[in-house]
Amino acid sequence: MYTTDGATWTQSAGLRKGVPTIGVVEPPVQLSPDVGDDHVYDVIVIGAGYAGLTATRDLTSQGKKTLLLEGRDRLGGRTWHATINGFNYEMGGTWVHWHMPHIYREVSLYGLQDDWIVTQIPGSKEDYTTFTAYGEQRNVSHDEEADIIGRAWRLFCNVDGDDLRQSWKYPFGTGQSPELMAKWDKLSCQDRFDQIKRRLNVEEQAVLEAFLLQMGGSSLDNMGLLNALHWWILGSHTPTGLNDIALHTRLRSGQSKLHRCMFEHAVSTGNLSYSFQTPVARIEDADGIVTVVTRDGTSHRAKSVISTVPLNVLSSIEFSPPLSQDKQAAAAEGSVNKCNKLHVDLNGPDWLSWGSMGSPGKGLIALFGDGLTAADNSHLVGFGPDPNTERGIQLDDIEAIKEAVKDLLPKEKAHEVIFNRIVYHDWNADEFAKGTWCYLPPNFITKYLSALQRPHGNVFFASGDFSDGWRGWIDGAVQVGMQTAKQVIDLQNKQQKTFTKTPVVNGINGINGV
Repeated sequence: MYTTDGATWTQSAGLRKGVPTIGVVEPPVQLSPDVGDDHVYDVIVIGAGYAGLTATRDLTSQGKKTLLLEGRDRLGGRTWHATINGFNYEMGGTWVHWHMPHIYREVSLYGLQDDWIVTQIPGSKEDYTTFTAYGEQRNVSHDEEADIIGRAWRLFCNVDGDDLRQSWKYPFGTGQSPELMAKWDKLSCQDRFDQIKRRLNVEEQAVLEAFLLQMGGSSLDNMGLLNALHWWILGSHTPTGLNDIALHTRLRSGQSKLHRCMFEHAVSTGNLSYSFQTPVARIEDADGIVTVVTRDGTSHRAKSVISTVPLNVLSSIEFSPPLSQDKQAAAAEGSVNKCNKLHVDLNGPDWLSWGSMGSPGKGLIALFGDGLTAADNSHLVGFGPDPNTERGIQLDDIEAIKEAVKDLLPKEKAHEVIFNRIVYHDWNADEFAKGTWCYLPPNFITKYLSALQRPHGNVFFASGDFSDGWRGWIDGAVQVGMQTAKQVIDLQNKQQKTFTKTPVVNGINGINGV
C-alpha cells in the first residue's frame, strides 16, 4: 500500500509523491465495540513511532485498555521504509546495533537477530573515500578515512584531557559531573571548533565540519557541544566507536517490519484500539480524567495519556492546564536539526563501497554506498544541511540534488554517472516532525531535559527526543517508551486499592520467562 509520505523520481516518470510501504495501517480505525461517548480507556498513546509502539505494546501486554492515536496513515513516525522494486529505502532513522540495548532487545524478541545489512560493503570498483575541502579533492582509503575522522573527532571531544573517561563514565547515567556538564552545555560546536582548529590542517577542518553537520543538521553555532560529547560517550570513548555502532548495520527487512511486529503484538492482546490519520488538537486534564480532542472534534477519554510527539511538534498541541513555563520554553526553542536525507541510485554496482565527506558542499556534505538494488545498481545515502541555509537545497529540486551529488563525487568521474532513481521524505515540511532526528542547541540539556521528561498531571511524555541515552536515535525512543509505560502501569496499579495481583496477558513478562 502507498503512504502519502515520501517521494521518488526517475527519468521516465518524473517526481511523484507517495511511496509503497508495509507500514500503512488498513483499516485506519479499529475501536472496541463497547466504546461509547462515556468510555474511559486506561491509557491513550499519541504517536505510533518507536516510542509509541513500545509503550502501546507494553501497556496492552499488561492488560491496560489502550487507544493509539496517530496523525499519519502509517506506523513508524520518523522511522519507516519504502519498498520500491524490491529494495528497502530507509526514509528516516536507519541504523541499529547490538550495542544499542533497548532496540536490540526488540530485534531479538521478534526473531530478527540475523536480519542485518552492513553499510559500505568493501570490494566494488570505487572502493575508497573522497574528501572535498573547500573545492580541493583527495581520494583516501577507508582506513585512512577512519584515522583522519577519528583523530579530529577525538580532539574535538577531548575537553578534559582524558577523553571524558572519568568525568563522564556512563552513557546512560545522569547526574555525572554536574558542574562540568553545565559548563560544556553553555558552549556551541562552533566554540569548540574554534578552540582546536589551529591543530588541524585545512582538509581535517573541512572533514570535521562535515562530520558535525551530518550529526546536527544546523550551523555549528546553533549546535550544542554537550550533545556532541554525549555521542562520543555513546561511542565508548573511542575515535571510531560512534560510526562503528551507529552507522554500521541496519535491518535487511526494514524498520517497518519491526514496527509491524510490535503493532501486531499489541493487537493480539485484545486490549488495543487505534485510529490513524487522526491528528490531536487538544489535551485536557481535569477531575482525574484526561480528554484528548482530535482535529475533527472527536473526544477520547483516559485515566492517563502518553504523548510521544517530537519536541518540535509539542507546541502545536493545546494543553489544559497549560504546560509549565520551562516545558513551553523548551518546546519554543526546540531541536535545531533540519538536515536533509535522501537516497540516490546510480547506474551499475561500481559505487557500492565508495563514500565521501566535504565542506562547504553544494547541498550535501556526506554521501556513501549502502547496498545494491535488485537491478544491481549502487544505492547511496546522502545528508545535507538545513535547506533554508545558504548551503542547503530543497528536496523537490531534482537538478540541485544531482549537482550536489556530483560535487562530492570524484571530479574526473562525476560526468559519467547516470541517475536511475532519487527517493526522499521531506522531514522539515512534515507537520508531524518539523525536522529530523533531535539535536539540541547550547544551554538546553542541563536547563530543560529533566523538565521535558516530567509528567504534567496525568499526561506523560515519551518522545525519543527526551531520552538520556541514545537521544535522536531509535534506541532512545524505545528506551523512553518502555520507561514511561512502566511508570504509568505502576501508578495505575498502585491506585487500584483492591488490586492484588497484576495479570500478564500475552505480555513481555510472559514470553519464555523474560
